Parts: sequence; structure tokens; C-alpha cells
Amino acid sequence: MGALTPSQVASNPADLAMTSEKASAHSSNSRHLPLASAYLGLLTFMFVYFARPEDWIPGFSQVPLAKVTGILALVALACSINQFRQRIPREVFYLFLLVGQLFVSSLFSPIWRGGSVAMTLDFSKLLLIVPLIIGTVTTSRRLRLLLLSQAVSVAAIAAVVIWKGHLLGGRLEGVLGGNYTDPNDLALAIILSLPFCLVLLFLSRTVIRKMFWSVSMLVMAYAVFLTGSRGGFAAFIVVVAICLWEFAIRGRRRYLLLLAAVAGVVLWQFAGGNLAERLRGTFDPNDESSPAYASAQERQQLFWRSIEITREHPLFGVGPNNFAQVSGVWHTTHNSLTLLSSEAGIPALLLYLMILWCGFRNLRAAMRLTRGQRESSILVRGIYASFCGYLVGSLFLSWAYLFLPYILVAYTTPLLSIARKSLAQGKKSESFQKAKDEKRSTMPSPEHELCFSIPSNSLYPQRWN
Repeated sequence: MGALTPSQVASNPADLAMTSEKASAHSSNSRHLPLASAYLGLLTFMFVYFARPEDWIPGFSQVPLAKVTGILALVALACSINQFRQRIPREVFYLFLLVGQLFVSSLFSPIWRGGSVAMTLDFSKLLLIVPLIIGTVTTSRRLRLLLLSQAVSVAAIAAVVIWKGHLLGGRLEGVLGGNYTDPNDLALAIILSLPFCLVLLFLSRTVIRKMFWSVSMLVMAYAVFLTGSRGGFAAFIVVVAICLWEFAIRGRRRYLLLLAAVAGVVLWQFAGGNLAERLRGTFDPNDESSPAYASAQERQQLFWRSIEITREHPLFGVGPNNFAQVSGVWHTTHNSLTLLSSEAGIPALLLYLMILWCGFRNLRAAMRLTRGQRESSILVRGIYASFCGYLVGSLFLSWAYLFLPYILVAYTTPLLSIARKSLAQGKKSESFQKAKDEKRSTMPSPEHELCFSIPSNSLYPQRWN
């Protein structure tokens, strides 16, 4: 019996499986390559959306950057639409239904239909952004770049607001528009990006990058304290607590506990005076002249007014963006849940909760799948902390029509898909390694190969002359 030839070894099932895996991986990469243009358009839009350069960079105010980047992303999506192969996730389906409910509520609005339709049209842009995130983010590297874009942009906004902003009534008022006009909205936007800075710090390999993200988090936390936002402070406590639990305690980085305590004391000493006064005034009925107490009382009235309007218009509400006109004080309700129920009806509220539940479910599933995987586990826990921070902050702010909460949910969908692919590839690698080990154990040793490759002379006795 002859030795095993290279052709026989190559025909082994394990080797064929490994060859097919490499071929499928190469074809998969080539299949996802055309999505690069769509992803680039998405990345550009995300940077403009979060950084708002037209508000603080001279010369950019006359350029509609958000519209331009949105159109580019739409064109890129249209050119790459045939590359999408995955099924529509439930969260996207619920988002479509939510937009439909908002349009119906606008048409049945008894207050101002034009304003409701305009609000719904602006909100419906999410039907482009969310599917684009889910369709183009196919690798953990692409997801990290999106988080990087958001973290860098919001960190720059925090620095610009501290530099160019001014204190009004002891609170930091920004000079920017959009989501950063109100100090409460500014605080929550910064807080939701803090976990991403921490994630990028852990994933950084150089000291300079780690120092950059450390300083960025300190600047962002300083800006949050200066806003004096009580709802933002509640979300901040939740985000910090979850980050410490996930990264310091479960992640065995106990030094983070000491660093967080020192940073908290320093920030409270230098920037927490106005916030402490507002917190005391919230629960002090004897200080009725305090702006914080008056604000807390007004919010309670707005909350119960939104419940009353929901009871009067349970199916379609009074139309998106119309609650302020029927509130009695021309203010919106500072609660995302009652904002939707009063302006778009209980069906809109249920769809909104289902979207959030899909995001939470994706995160919990991704946590189970990424155990033992350092990079993926850090990404999951960072997004989880930001998501929980929004759940708390949304109870004090009207964020139901903003893009950021739905973008957070959109992050969770590719995150879960990436975790599943990583787990499947790990199992395949284990099976291939097992097959190779079995093949090696069944192969003849070199001594046996020598014996079977050289004919035995004992079968052919020599003749003696």
C-alpha cells in the first residue's frame, strides 16, 4: 500500500469544507462591496446630523448640508437596492406602521393639519435612514465607524457649546440649532453618546487615542452638568451606573470605580452648583418662587393635560406637533409616551413601544451570543447603556419625533446579525479543526508509511550462488 498522495489529502472532506468556506467568504465580501457607496452616504449624513457644522462653522450656514447628504444617501441607496438580501426586521415594519399612523392622525387632526403633515414628512425621513443602517452595516468595523462618527460629533458639540455658549439663568444655553437648542435636549444627546466614547476608549490601541476619549468624556460630562437638566441628570446616573456595572464590575476593571468617583466629585464641585439648586427646588413646596419648582409643577400639569387629551382623542389624537396649542400654556408635554398618545393616538404609542421592545430584545440576545468575545461584547454593552439612558430620559423629554432613539434601535439590528454570524463562524471553525484533528489521527505514521511503501524482502528470498 502506497503513501497518501497530495491529491488524496486534498480530497479530504474537511479540506474541501475549508476551501468552500474561504470561497463563500470571498464571495460574501464581494457581494457586500457594492454597498460601500450607500454606507459612505450614510456615514456622511450621520456626521452632518450629529455635528451640525452649519451652526458653528463660518460659511456653512448657507449650505443645506443635511438635505444634500440625505439626497446623496438616497441616491446611493437606490443604486444599491438590488444588493439587499435580508428580510425586513420587525422594528422596520413597526416604523412603517408608525409613520402611517402619523399621517392618518394628521389628516384627522382637529387643530392644524398642515403643521401635522409637515412634522410627519420630516419624521418619515427615518424610513430612509433606518433601513440604510440595517442594510449597509454588515461588519463590526462599519458599526464602529458609525459610533465613532456620533461620538466625535457630539464631543465636538459639547466643546463648542462650552466655548461659544452662555449661561442664561445659571444654565448653559447653546448657540446651536436643531436638537441642541434646548439645554435639556442638549444634555440627553450628550449623555447618549457617552457610552460610545467609553467603548472606543477600550477598543483603542494607542495612548493618544485613549487620552483623547478620556478628555472627551470629561468635557461632555462637564457640559451635561452645566445644562442643569434634571431629566438629563437622571439619564446620566443610569448610564454611568450601567457602564460601571458592565465594564467595571462584570468586566473586572475595578479601577473605573475609583476614577468615576473622583471625576464625579470634581464635576459636582466645579459645575454642579446650579444643578444641585434645581434638584432641591424641585421637591421644595415652600420655595414657590424657585424657577425649578415652578417648572416641575408645570410639567405635572402638562402630563395630566396630555392624559386628558389622550382620553378625549384615543385613536388619532390632535395631530403631531399640535399638543402645545391645546396645552393651555403653549408648551409640549415633557414625556415621549404621552406626547405620542395625545398627538397621534394610542395606536402610535403602542407601535413606539414595540419598536423600543425590538431594540431591547436585540440587545439581550446579542449579549448572550457575544459572551467571551471581547470586541463584540464591548460594543453590545455600550449600546445597551445608551439605550437604557434614552428610556429614562424620554420620560422627561419629548423625543418621540427625533431621529436619535430610532437610530439607537437601528444599531441593535446589525449588532445582533453580526453576533450571530460570528458565533456561526466560530462553530464552523471548531468543526473544521475537529475534522482536521480526526484526519491527522487516522493518517498512518511515518514509520507505517515507510513499511507500506517499500516491498518486504521476506516475501522474495534471495538466491545464493
